[in-house]
This record gives sequence, C-alpha cells and structure tokens, in this order.
Amino acid sequence: MNEQQEPNIKWSSLDSLISIIFLIAVLVGIYFGSQKLLSMLNEKQLINLNISNIGNLSFSIFYTIQTLLMLGVVWFFAIYWRGASIKDLGFRYYSILKTIWYTFISLLFIFLISFLYIFVLKSIFGIEAPPSKIDELVANRNISSNILIIVTAVVAPFCEEVYFRGFLYPAFKKNFGVLVALFLSSFLFSLAHLELYSFIPIMVIGWLLAYIYEKTKSIFTVIFLHSVYNLILISILLGKINFLKLY
Repeated sequence: MNEQQEPNIKWSSLDSLISIIFLIAVLVGIYFGSQKLLSMLNEKQLINLNISNIGNLSFSIFYTIQTLLMLGVVWFFAIYWRGASIKDLGFRYYSILKTIWYTFISLLFIFLISFLYIFVLKSIFGIEAPPSKIDELVANRNISSNILIIVTAVVAPFCEEVYFRGFLYPAFKKNFGVLVALFLSSFLFSLAHLELYSFIPIMVIGWLLAYIYEKTKSIFTVIFLHSVYNLILISILLGKINFLKLY
C-alpha cells in the first residue's frame, strides 16, 4: 500500500464521546417519538398501518435521520469546533486499482466469515438467522426498491464511514492507540446497527474497514468497500435469494 501522510487530528476522544451521547439521546427520542406519532395518526385514521408497518416506517425515519445526524456532528466537532479540514477526515485520493483489489479481497474474507458464522450458529447451536429490519422493509414493501438501494448502498456507507472511520477511529487512535481504536470503533459500529444476531459479523466488518482506513488513510477506499458490500446484500434481498442476512 502507498504510504500516506498521517492526518492532522484536531479533535479528541472526548469530542467523540460527547457526539455519541448526543446521537444516542436524540435518536432514542426520535425513534420512540416517531412510533408514538405514527400510532396516533393511525388511531385517528389519518394513515392506515398495522403494528408491523408502524415499526418499519419509524425505523426508516430513524435510520435516515441517524445517517444525516452523523454528518452533522462530524461537521460540528471536527470542522466547525476544532477547525479541521475535510482532508483530515480522510478525503484524500488513493489508487483506484488498489481500492478495487482490496475491496475484492475484503469481500471474499467477509463472506467467508459470514458463512462460517451462520453455519456454526445453525448447525451447532440450532440458531436460525432472524429477519433484520431491512428484510422486513423489503418483505412488507414499505419502501421502494430504488430508495432502499440509494439509502443502503450510497447514503449509509458515506455517512457511516465519515463518522466511524473518518471521525471516531482517528480520535480513539490519538488517545488510546491503534488496537484500542480498532476495537472501539468497530464495537460502536456494530452496536449502531441494532442487530443482535449479526453483532459479531458486523463488528468484524467494522474492524476490517477501520484497518483498511488505517493503512490507506483514505475515506474513499472504505466508502467504496462498504457500498459494494451493501449493494450485494440488498440486491440479494430484492432478488429474493435467501443467502446471507447480516445487515
């Protein structure tokens, strides 16, 4: 991999901690508030939804706002408050060919780990993969396929990588070192997805993304990998192919 200059990290892990607390407080309020609002509108027959659809629609609202808020807190703490530049967040060029190659190798690793994880849980412990929120959205057709693809394969990878890899990881690395930063950023990344069954695989993916970001120092590399991975999974769901249920 090409040697990249270390970014100038002006924000700290304390800034990251405050941003996490802020996001949790706001998002919890939005999630339960949207459910209550949709239920009230449904009771007054202003909208016609069943309990499952209310949960899915509130999740859609929650997920969209979550990704946008991530960019907001990064802008506030890193750029506005600490005076950093977008280059410090990893917005720097990296070899396109190497990015494609690392993505290919990483996807092979991710799907191998995912297959082994599912196989072990099912064959040894008898645990079947439950439907994720994305599965339910697709099954209940509460959102169009085009919007779902844009959100999961474009918006979410961009926002999540800027926050978890561009913002959180460097701050943790600055104060605690690479190993702790890899663990904390990947743990929080998995926690944010609210998928108990897939917690370990998503954490492994988060660790891999943070590791690649550490090596390339470019946010574009991990955004591309994340986007391709999500696109593959959402295409499997939309194509009704029961293969992997990890996102």
